[in-house]
Amino acid sequence: MSHHFYQTCAYFTAARYMRTMEQLTDKIFAPTGMKPAYSYLMMALQDEHPQTIKQLSIKLGYERSTTSRLAKVLAQKQLVTLQAQGRATSIALTAASGDFLVTANHCLDDLTVTTDQLLGSDKAPMTALLTTNNQKIREEL
Repeated sequence: MSHHFYQTCAYFTAARYMRTMEQLTDKIFAPTGMKPAYSYLMMALQDEHPQTIKQLSIKLGYERSTTSRLAKVLAQKQLVTLQAQGRATSIALTAASGDFLVTANHCLDDLTVTTDQLLGSDKAPMTALLTTNNQKIREEL
């Protein structure tokens, strides 16, 4: 019996792609000194802050516990402040976040250029399909 999941299983192929993409992204975001998820959280705050853990979790597609853990690390590094607001926790950028965000945005630009070169014309339709299909699956969960 020969399995075909290597090319046909949505879970397997997406996970394999994600592992490869994670290696590339870790390498490109290395100048931040942190995993890329921290940069994405910071850049989401740069777009709009403050935000609550729940708001960021929804926007980024992370579990609340993951967002909370990331935010606590960033707070320890004095890049964000955390403020309890009843049952919610608000996250805001600090003045010290500026240098980190310059580096993170530069890394994102480098990632964009690299993936544009590697994926070419396949990139835009692929990311659009991933976004649409992610929404379909999340609605089903």
